[in-house]
Amino acid sequence: MTKAQININGPQRVLADVAHNCQIADGLHLLQLNAPEIAAIAHPGQFAMLQCAGGAFLRRPLSIHRLSPDKTLVSFLFAVLGKGTQWLTQTKVGDKIDILGPMGSSFNLLPSSSNILLLAGGLGLAPLVFLADEALSRGICVNLAYGTATNQRYDKQLLPQALHLIEFTDDGSYGKRGLVTECIHGFLNGADQIIACGPLPMYRAMSAQANLKGINVQVSLETRMACGLGVCYGCTINTVSGLQQVCHHGPVFNMEDVIWKEMAPI
Repeated sequence: MTKAQININGPQRVLADVAHNCQIADGLHLLQLNAPEIAAIAHPGQFAMLQCAGGAFLRRPLSIHRLSPDKTLVSFLFAVLGKGTQWLTQTKVGDKIDILGPMGSSFNLLPSSSNILLLAGGLGLAPLVFLADEALSRGICVNLAYGTATNQRYDKQLLPQALHLIEFTDDGSYGKRGLVTECIHGFLNGADQIIACGPLPMYRAMSAQANLKGINVQVSLETRMACGLGVCYGCTINTVSGLQQVCHHGPVFNMEDVIWKEMAPI
């Protein structure tokens, strides 16, 4: 099976100006930075390490959410989970943020793909919008299943208009009641690839589905990172190829390569 692509350009360190920063849902923020050096070499699925409060905290790893059409602005979609991300929400237009990226592996769209299924669980939507933009630019049909616990969610008006959106909520307050994985069966005969980003329980449920065996399924892993460079080994996981670092070998992996029973929740 084709492996996810590893970045060979190396990360760039940029002191980037804040171009836009806003809250788009309860606890969910969209940050846009002027970083053309990073945008020029970024690929869907990669992430960046953002310095917070002048280095008072460890850098925060954030998936690259989107690029501006002219590839000068890099967007990040993130939840407020601690002091570092809280500090990011308070930055204003014109403020500068030290950013290191792009980092890690990217999603791999197969040359033969013409119809893909994207599964976004909660904040897992962040890197999949970048991927949807790329796939649509290649003429690929994109189906996006987006699920959240409640109706506090990303505004669908911000999504690429050409994709086919299927919406889920755990409580049924918006879209269909249920989990995004429930739509997999309906797409198995038509989807060339399945690409997912979400929480660990979602991946464990997918890995247990017999009908996904032998299918090209790529997943983006979320885990705690300290250095983001594969040096500290803090994000090490066990795979069929042995121990690997999510920040360096990932965050994108083929689903069948990860030993899910040994994955610890973050």
